[in-house]
Amino acid sequence: MNKFLHVIFLILLFHFCNGPASKLFAQGNNRVDVGKSYANLSKLTTGGTYNPGDTVEVRVTIAVIRQVTATVIDDVRVFDNIPANTTFIAGSMRVATNEGITYKGPFSNAQDADWGTRTGSSININLGTGANGNTGGRIRSDSRPSFYNSHCIMMACYKVRINPTANYGDTIRFGGRISYRVTTPNTGSVVTNFPEYQILLFPYNGYCPNGSDVSAASDEGGTFGDGVTPNRIAPLGFSTTYIKQNISTGQPQDYNYAIVKNSSADSWTNPYSPMPEGSPIHRVFGLWDIAGDHTGATNLAAGNAPPAASQRAGYYVLINASYNTNVAYQETLSNLCPNTYYEFSAWYRNVCPRCSCDSTGRGSSASGFIPGPGNDSSGVKPNLNFEVDGLAYFTTGDIKYDRGVPWKKYGFTFRTKPGQTTANFVIRNNSPGGGGNDWGIDDIKVAHCGPQLDMNYTPEALGCKEGPFPVILKDTVRFIYNSYVHFKWQKSNVGGTVWADMTGPGTSGVGSPTLVNGLFEYVTTLPTFWATYADSGTYYRVIVATTASNLSDENCAYKNESSTMVKVVTCGVILRANFIQFSGRLNNQTATLQWNTKNETDVDSYSLERSMDGINFIAIGNVVSKNTLNAQYFYTDVLPGTGNYYYRLKMIAGINLYKYSEIISLSLSTEFSLLQVENPFKNAIQVLLTTPEEGNLSLHLLSDKGQKIESYSTKIKKGVHTINWQQEKLISKGFYYLRAEFNGKAITKKLIKY
Repeated sequence: MNKFLHVIFLILLFHFCNGPASKLFAQGNNRVDVGKSYANLSKLTTGGTYNPGDTVEVRVTIAVIRQVTATVIDDVRVFDNIPANTTFIAGSMRVATNEGITYKGPFSNAQDADWGTRTGSSININLGTGANGNTGGRIRSDSRPSFYNSHCIMMACYKVRINPTANYGDTIRFGGRISYRVTTPNTGSVVTNFPEYQILLFPYNGYCPNGSDVSAASDEGGTFGDGVTPNRIAPLGFSTTYIKQNISTGQPQDYNYAIVKNSSADSWTNPYSPMPEGSPIHRVFGLWDIAGDHTGATNLAAGNAPPAASQRAGYYVLINASYNTNVAYQETLSNLCPNTYYEFSAWYRNVCPRCSCDSTGRGSSASGFIPGPGNDSSGVKPNLNFEVDGLAYFTTGDIKYDRGVPWKKYGFTFRTKPGQTTANFVIRNNSPGGGGNDWGIDDIKVAHCGPQLDMNYTPEALGCKEGPFPVILKDTVRFIYNSYVHFKWQKSNVGGTVWADMTGPGTSGVGSPTLVNGLFEYVTTLPTFWATYADSGTYYRVIVATTASNLSDENCAYKNESSTMVKVVTCGVILRANFIQFSGRLNNQTATLQWNTKNETDVDSYSLERSMDGINFIAIGNVVSKNTLNAQYFYTDVLPGTGNYYYRLKMIAGINLYKYSEIISLSLSTEFSLLQVENPFKNAIQVLLTTPEEGNLSLHLLSDKGQKIESYSTKIKKGVHTINWQQEKLISKGFYYLRAEFNGKAITKKLIKY
């Protein structure tokens, strides 16, 4: 092997042993790559909107890249202007590594021997060996700050403070340019004018306070669907400036993305597999996390476990971002509602625990490596901006690597303008590349926000068949903003699936909210009506909107599925007879049932009912009552097959007077299972469950992030049980999880609190 090939071999060998392959070459055949980004230092660790008083660091990144042979550039100069509505922070000009660690500076404002100069509103930072306040210097691909001794990456930085006197709605505009002259291998001057970037000053409103309608984002509602193949074949369903690649030990590379169900290069399922890998096998570049997607995860912060190659699972997107502020997500939605609140959000995870490279060119696994502040070796942290119609509203800040809480949600709520039905949504990379800035994204949401709707009767208004009874329905509308004032009552005679507007006085109108406990609140009352047996099964609900025209638009009127059913039942003398005991046993394919009663008076018969699931019962036989003070009965049922069998008794007296016994379960191998859980719930959770033996039952109510809110415990016998768990703590509406534990086994169900 000749000397030239030997040098290339050593470079590649060093690279694969010490750092990610995606970082060896820049996009295309570029020898010089540049980008400009803006870090909101006031929101760097928390994320948030851009506000008056925030400190923003402007960062121009330049990467000089070896492409087989060395690259040399001269007279490297960065020019910028301090934006209007901001004030320059003296002593903030510096040159940093791509991880934000100061390499040179800080610089004075004067045009002197250091690299930075400020004259009025003009900023000039000259870079490279030999640079001073008058001229730019030289940068070689083997200069420092070095990236694996193959690139030189540095950032020219300065800070401004958004004026505290600026107003929400003002726009901060950034531009600027960088110039240099390529000396090796070619000669030629290059000037790159950065596109104008606009930041909107906007108050942070958080997420939708009471939930939201289904996401309007493309590509399976921003969830990317699911499948069996490790790499999804179809590209993204929305626009992006990144290019699709299949995952492997060396892909996706810079400026590329992959759609995967497992971030392992070979669908390895052990997230704790050794890392870094000297020779990449399971991990991308031998360094990236091994993890599944986020959609539908029981623990939203942890996400889903990495699935096997043949296992059907949800997809998510892995992006290898780099120096430019490229667009990860962009689409124009044209079905928006005017004057309406929307949530724009997404879930992210930093996939790089050990992607750092220090300024001397050593990777995190190399001897003598110098970690970043806080002993951090994750490298460049992802930092994303959310934009609407070309204006940056929100920044995630730096998303640190966090093994304990890998998935994090970022986003905000905004209001469309009067008459606005279309908007362009963008998620943009806002960090430099090189050793990090690699991340996963899932569950992108652009969703209609709405208020809290509470009906006075839920889930039903109950009355007697013997005569008409008055029904007075009230719905309380609460929202953080004084906006959803237009209301309309609707009813449904087909089980709440098809709704029709009600007419007449009081069935629609405009509410007059008052501020109650921090929320704007009003009550709409449906005029009293008298219900008869013919009204049984009719559903009623209220829908609301910010304008009268939105109320007439099915897509723009807000409803939270809070409705009330009118239920008419027979009211009569309460049956005085009681069940004392109900039990059974199996013998081959026969079930022998036994029950005892007390105080039988005017009881006609007992109907035996059987179920295979504990929920849906059918009548299988009838036993005439004895009408004695104490009575005992037996019944034999020939079973139709194997499995679990559930039985209950219906005590019948007269016409439509009856009561039910408890449910019992007969099976040779009864399992612990949740047969039915009331969902959604309001102030209590009703659970129907079966247990195979006596033991301790525990119920836990968890937040959507997996945090324990409240618990309930009881000792329970073998059989079928109904638990009516009344919540002691006041909890807000939204998504929760119910975790049931019995004798070492656990079952988790997703619930909605309304």
